[in-house]
Amino acid sequence: MLRSCILRCLRNSHDPIKLGHNEEILVGRSKTTKIKDQSCSRQQIWLKADCSNCLVEIKQLGVNPSGLDGFALKRNESYRVGHGSRLEILLNNYIHIIEFDPPPEDYVETKVPRKRKLEQEDSTQSNKQLKVDLREAMDDSWDEIDKGELYIFTSKGLKSSTKIAAFDMDGTIIKPKSGKVHPVDTGDWQIAFPPVSQKLKEKHMEGFKIVILSNQAPIGNGRVRIQDFKKKIENIVKKLAVPIQVYLATGKGIYRKPLTGMWKFLTEKKNDGLTVDMLHSFYCGDAAGRAANWAPGKKKDHSMADKLMAVNIGLSFFTPEQFFLGHSITNVPMLKPEFSPRDLLPNPFDERLISKEKEILVLVGYPGSGKSFLSKQIEKKSGHRYVAVCRDVIGTWQKCAAEAKLLLQSGKSVIVDSTNPDVESRARWVSLSKEMKVECRCAKMAVTKTHAQHNNKFRELMRINHVPVNDIVFHTYKNKYTDPTPSEGFKEVIEVQFSSDFEDKTAEDLYKMYLLEK
Repeated sequence: MLRSCILRCLRNSHDPIKLGHNEEILVGRSKTTKIKDQSCSRQQIWLKADCSNCLVEIKQLGVNPSGLDGFALKRNESYRVGHGSRLEILLNNYIHIIEFDPPPEDYVETKVPRKRKLEQEDSTQSNKQLKVDLREAMDDSWDEIDKGELYIFTSKGLKSSTKIAAFDMDGTIIKPKSGKVHPVDTGDWQIAFPPVSQKLKEKHMEGFKIVILSNQAPIGNGRVRIQDFKKKIENIVKKLAVPIQVYLATGKGIYRKPLTGMWKFLTEKKNDGLTVDMLHSFYCGDAAGRAANWAPGKKKDHSMADKLMAVNIGLSFFTPEQFFLGHSITNVPMLKPEFSPRDLLPNPFDERLISKEKEILVLVGYPGSGKSFLSKQIEKKSGHRYVAVCRDVIGTWQKCAAEAKLLLQSGKSVIVDSTNPDVESRARWVSLSKEMKVECRCAKMAVTKTHAQHNNKFRELMRINHVPVNDIVFHTYKNKYTDPTPSEGFKEVIEVQFSSDFEDKTAEDLYKMYLLEK
């Protein structure tokens, strides 16, 4: 009788996957496995079972590594494994066991190595310890995540822990040896403070996992080669002489501080399943928002990214001078973020925005101030008596004006969804309203530049379909802006408070984080 073969989820989160004899099976992110992780390809692993010989051939097809017993597979390389082998759909995650029924004749449970025995007993704590033991035996390693958006270096001997001691790198662990603000090359570094090495060793001896979380945009924009920077990291860790895991965020997305992507990846995928003790873990960095002359002759901090990331995560925060030198920050002047998303209150729709009379309603506000969202609200709540004309969609203001004329002639009111920062840009619409003999009102978005930049960053992270906006556009708007008044020809000017609407709790939680670095 031919044996059967299954791929059994260690956590029993889904039904076993049948591996038919000599059938090619693809496993990855799907409803079957209940894996939603975007790091996992839909075709992550290829498998073919040989039930006659109790062997399964495996190939990793996905970009991110899969694993066998905690060790990474090489992409597109063939492996042959037997009954009881542990397959990790992503390295150290989504663990499955290969099982034949009946087991091979020479398979004796009492003689199975301790590693396999632990797997069959489904002992969570033992599996975690196994991963730690495997980690100790591994050499230094590098992981590339999301096509180079994140690089992770793990030094030999690193142990996962419930306690994390996390640090920024530049200005905290190291500083330019040249004395310049920015390093001239990847060899331009020295330890930032004399006690750094000793302090890190002390934390290691206390059972902390030492981690570095660093923004490194020069890698992402091509100014620094990743091969050169990897060598720099390896030399720094060697100099410090303590096991460290280093995270390098090279892009502008979820991994870049003050966003929490590096921390999330660390705690969910790179800590061997151990739950982090947030009370005793901490983060230390120099981007703390200290004002100019916080110490004699000191310039203000270049950003608040380190402190704001700690706030986003809920970690205790220290400056390097606090942690390594024992300085107090009681009297240190600290700047505050210009916009705090956590302080934003919900605002109801302003019914004044809908008039009984046919009109042109001119919106005024920064890109990202909520004009398009407001336009949709007005359209819907007015029973589509109002229709928006938007330059981002239609093109020039002349094309928008032509479209507005047609709408007004058909009996509709028009919402002008454009930034309209100055009297000149608004005068066009006042003039059109007089030509068409309709009223003209103005709705000014009560959103600051920083708030609008926060909204823009949120849209980028959520991949909402909007035209990308860079900082130059925000600066230009601010310089051109003049406050709208009825004297321009408006019947009235309404100040509109920002209103938000989130797809789900995940989106809301992201919005309420500090997304900007200052």
